[in-house]
Amino acid sequence: MFTFFRRHALRKRLFPAAWLEVLRRRLPWYHRLTPELQRRLQGRIQIFLAEKTFEGCGGLDVTDTMRVIVAAQACRLELQHDPTHFPHCTTIYLYPDAFVSPVPQLLPGGVIGEIPTVRIGESWHRGSVVLAWRAVEASTWAAWTGRNVVLHEFAHQLDSGSGAVDGAPALRSSAAYTRWAQVVNGALTRLRAHLAWGEAPIDPYAAQNPAEFFAVATELYFEAPQRLRAFDPALHQLLEDYYGAFPSAGAEAA
Repeated sequence: MFTFFRRHALRKRLFPAAWLEVLRRRLPWYHRLTPELQRRLQGRIQIFLAEKTFEGCGGLDVTDTMRVIVAAQACRLELQHDPTHFPHCTTIYLYPDAFVSPVPQLLPGGVIGEIPTVRIGESWHRGSVVLAWRAVEASTWAAWTGRNVVLHEFAHQLDSGSGAVDGAPALRSSAAYTRWAQVVNGALTRLRAHLAWGEAPIDPYAAQNPAEFFAVATELYFEAPQRLRAFDPALHQLLEDYYGAFPSAGAEAA
């Protein structure tokens, strides 16, 4: 109950003028939201920034501009439905650029080892999000690429809300999970077939597993919806039913 009232109070606060300037100048999609969605986004950002801690890594000094841009992109995912506010993500770590992270891999002989891997983002199950600021910043002006590391990693956070990172966020019914599995598995199978033929209709990284497929599809839904619709109309419709229809997506597709 306390959390409800605290969040209600945060939403009612006057949105700082400096933060509004960041939204207007750095995020082109903000202008394509309806006034109601703009106000809703501002309230969600207030809550996000009050509840999450940002830590700079590799010598990076985290500014309010960085915090607002990350918060806006993350909150964009939940604008059209009841928000989770990403309850298991308490800290966002920002690196200036790509960082090296140990990734568990199965080595010869059945031994599990850690391989240093260059990353621009990570989402820890039931934990934090790690982002490369240069990649975050690039997504604010290069939406045409269909890539957005903040959307990608926070899609993983939504995915983990169902209890496992398996490519399906928390849904309302068993029928919804059945439909989700049918559409996603069909689209993933189709993507792998295209890649086997030497074609890449969307980012090949999506073919790794259902979790990465969902995260990549989420990036496309918000940043390049026409490309997602051309690849698989049923998948685009599935994500529209989940995330909601956005003026930004409709404007691009028109």
